[in-house]
Amino acid sequence: MPLIFDSFYITATLLGTPYILAKMFTSERFRSGLSQRLGRLPAREGDRPCFWVHAASVGEVNTVAALIKDMEEEFPGWDIIISTSTNTGFSIAKKRFGNKPVIYYPLDFSWVDRKALSLLRPSCIVLVELEIWPNFLVETCERKIPLVLVNGRMSERSQKFFKAMGFLSRAFSEGLSAPGNVYCVRTQADASRFLKLGIPEDRVIITGNMKYDNLPVDVSEGIKEGLRSSFRIGPEDKVLVGGSTHPGEEEILLRTFKTLKATLPRLRLVLVPRHIERAKEVEGLIKALGFSSVRKSMLDRAGTFNSEPAETVVLVDTIGDLNNIYSLADCVFIGKSLRGRGGQNVMEPAALARPIVFGPNMTNFEEEMYLLLRADAAKMVRNERDLLGTVKDILKNRQKAKEMGRRARETVLKQRGATSRNLEALKKKFTRRVPVDEKRQTSVHI
Repeated sequence: MPLIFDSFYITATLLGTPYILAKMFTSERFRSGLSQRLGRLPAREGDRPCFWVHAASVGEVNTVAALIKDMEEEFPGWDIIISTSTNTGFSIAKKRFGNKPVIYYPLDFSWVDRKALSLLRPSCIVLVELEIWPNFLVETCERKIPLVLVNGRMSERSQKFFKAMGFLSRAFSEGLSAPGNVYCVRTQADASRFLKLGIPEDRVIITGNMKYDNLPVDVSEGIKEGLRSSFRIGPEDKVLVGGSTHPGEEEILLRTFKTLKATLPRLRLVLVPRHIERAKEVEGLIKALGFSSVRKSMLDRAGTFNSEPAETVVLVDTIGDLNNIYSLADCVFIGKSLRGRGGQNVMEPAALARPIVFGPNMTNFEEEMYLLLRADAAKMVRNERDLLGTVKDILKNRQKAKEMGRRARETVLKQRGATSRNLEALKKKFTRRVPVDEKRQTSVHI
C-alpha cells in the first residue's frame, strides 16, 4: 500500500533535509524541474491514446530514440510523452524529441503520482531498463494502465530488493505481475530474475539490448575536423579521452598523462566529467598537476585557444558531445570504473572502433564488458599502475590498437536488432486499424 512507501520517503526526506537544501542551493541538477517533479505538469489535451515513455538519463534517452521513431510510424494515432529524471537527460531529450512534450519524472509520492497520471492520462507506460518505482507501479495497476518495460535489466541485487518490497507490500507484488504488463528484457539472466519475482513466463520476452541499435559507427569528417581545429589537435598528436569520469579518476588520468608525456610528447588529454558542474573542481586538479586547461564551452564561443596545445588539457563542460569526442581518441578510458561503482557506457566508443580501457567496477555494464573482453576488444585494469602500462601499450602500438578497435565495432554490429523486437512486442499488445475514411488512427487492445 502507498502508506508504506510514502512513510519511507517522508522519513528519508526529513532526515536528509540539510543535505537536500544544501544541494538545491549549490547544484542546478537538484533544482532542475522541481515543480514538475512535484506534479505540476501541463495537462494533456485531446482524447487520443498516449504512450508515456520514461528514460531516466542520457543513456536511456539515447537507447530509446530509435524505438520512439518507430513507434511514431507504427502508432500514428497516439500521443507520445517523454520523461527523464536528470537535467542532462532532459536537455538531450529536448534536442532529440523537440516536437514532443518532454517532462521531468514525478517524485514517487503517491499523491504526486496520482496527480501526474490524472493530468497526462497515459494509455500505456513504457519504462526503459529498470525505472520501476513502487508507488507509481501500484497506482498504474489500480488504474489498469499497462506497463511495458523495454531493454529491461535486473541484477541479482535489484531482484532481492524487489522481492523484499513485495514482502512489504502485496500491492507492489500484484503491480509487478499485473495482467497488462509486459517485460522485454536483454538476456536470459535478466529474464530469470524477473520470473523469480512471480511474473508469469508469457509476459517476459528476451529481446536483446537496444543500446547497440542506436550507436553511431562513425562521425562525419566535418565534425571531427571541427573538433580537431578547435582543440588544436595536430596530425601527429595522440589523444587520450577520459569519458564520463567521476571524482578521483581525473587525478589518476592527469598523473598518467604527465608520466606518458616523457615518452609521448605529442600526447593530448581530453577530460569529460560525468557531471559538468564539477568543471571548476577538475580545473583545479589540472592546474595542480602543472597543466593549463581550456573549457569546451569557451571554445564553442571563441573557436580555439592560445596556450601551448601540448600542455593544455581540454575540459568538456557541455552536454551531448561525448560521442563526437570519442571519435578523436587513440585510447578511451571509461569512467566510474576505477573510482565509484557501476561503470559507464562502454559501447559508444566501441561502435566507433576505439581501443577501450576500464577499471574493475563495471557492474552496471557487465554484459557489455564481458562481450568486449571475450572478443579481446577492450582491456580491464585493476589500478593506476595497470592503467599507465595498458594505455602506454595501446598508444605505442598503432596496429594493435587498430585491431582492438575493429573487434570492438564488430562486437557491436553482431548484437543489433533488439529495437525491432521491442517494437514487435508493442505491436502485439496494441493493434492499429485504418478506418474507411483512410484517416490513420490507432485502436487499443489490452
